[in-house]
This record gives sequence, C-alpha cells and structure tokens, in this order.
Amino acid sequence: MLVSSIARFNAVNTMNNASFASMQASNGLNKHAFGGEHDLSMLNKMDNRMSLDLVSNKLLYNVAYLQEKMAAKHQKLNVLA
Repeated sequence: MLVSSIARFNAVNTMNNASFASMQASNGLNKHAFGGEHDLSMLNKMDNRMSLDLVSNKLLYNVAYLQEKMAAKHQKLNVLA
C-alpha cells in the first residue's frame, strides 16, 4: 500500500509539473507574440518550439494522470484483498 501511495504522489507531482510547464510555455507564447519582434522567422521558431512544449507537456500530463489512476485502482484492490 505504501508503494501505491508513493506512486500516486509521484504521478500527481508529475501532473502538477506538466501543468506548470504548460502554463509557462503558454505565457511565453503570449508574452513574445506582441513584444515588438519584427523578425518573422524568429517568431516562427518561437511559435514552433512553444507549440511543441505545449504538446509534450500535455502528453506528459495525460501519462501521469493514467499512472495515478492505475495506482489508485491498484491501491483500492490491495485494500480490499
């Protein structure tokens, strides 16, 4: 049961970190979008990088969510057994 609890806390921590990283990438995208940057290729590179950051953080969040869900199910089964 302790291992399941640790796994759940780890998954929730990963979810929180991924959410925070997504928020940071989103804020960075909004901050630099109208920051007076006139070089369109630089804006394109920033947009691509931050879009990839958002997608990878969303994937990390979803994986951690499923890990937490699986650990909760495993913990529940161990309590019942």
